[in-house]
Formats: sequence, structure tokens, C-alpha cells
Amino acid sequence: GGVGKTTLATVLYDRISQQFVACCFIDDVSKNYTLHDGPLGVQKQILDQTLGQDNHQIHNNYNATYLIRCRLCHQKALMILDNVDHIEQLEKIAVHREWLGPGSRIIIISRDEHILKQYGVDAVYQVPLLDSTNSLQLLCRKAFKLDHILNSYEELVKCILNYVNGLPLTL
Repeated sequence: GGVGKTTLATVLYDRISQQFVACCFIDDVSKNYTLHDGPLGVQKQILDQTLGQDNHQIHNNYNATYLIRCRLCHQKALMILDNVDHIEQLEKIAVHREWLGPGSRIIIISRDEHILKQYGVDAVYQVPLLDSTNSLQLLCRKAFKLDHILNSYEELVKCILNYVNGLPLTL
């Protein structure tokens, strides 16, 4: 946690979403799954964001899955599912790239690579930790509002950078 998966996905979404006809970014699948009707709540968000679909007639997973499959099968769609923490969430949300139009992409963000492999994703990208130069730059911008270390803090900054080992959220 804290390596920047969601931040990276948000930037990616902002940069490429205009290339797709239907787009959605589900912020926190795990939380939404728990608080809002399980998979049906997530499916309703997908339909709302991609199609502007009125959710009042959707009362069960079968109906939602059918609508997603039928209405998006000819659409070039981008779906980002953030913070997936159980394989069952993906299975019950029931969205598969082959159900979507040509060129569609589903990006799944998870702390657990095992979930992604078990679900059968095409590729796994591991967000690298920041190198020492970028770590220093981020820390200085956040702590000092500058791009450089204040002289009196050089030793402290070196200790902090060593301790956090490139983890952006900690920085």
C-alpha cells in the first residue's frame, strides 16, 4: 500500500479515456462491494458511468450482467476497477473484456498479485518504488515546498529517505 497504484491509474485514465466510447473508474471496489449491495452496487456504477443507464430497473446481478454484456458488446470501453481485494469480487461483478467491443481494456488494481493471476489477466504491472532522486524531490516538495533540501535538514532528510525506501505515500 502507498506505492501509488491508484494515483497512477487516475493519471492513466485522464490521459487515455478520450480514446474510448464508454469509460468508468470504480474508486474502491472493495468498499463499494461491502457498502452498496455487493456486486450489484458495483455493476450499477459501471452501467451509470459507461452508459448513463438508469439504475432503477436493475434489481439483480443477472439483469445487470445482461445489460453490461449486451449494451457494451459493441463499445470500445475502458474500465478501471480500483482496490480489488478478493477474487470473488471480480467473479461476481462479471465483467470480461471479451464481452466488450474491440480495443476495450479492463484495468484491475489490487495489492494482491495472486488475485490478478487467478483471474487470468493478460499482464501484471508492478508499480516501482521511487528512486533516490525522485524520492528526494517528492519529500522536498511536500515538506519544504521547494525542489531542494534546506541546509539544516540534510541529515534528517537522508535518514527519512533511507527509512521509507522510496514509498511515495510515506514520503
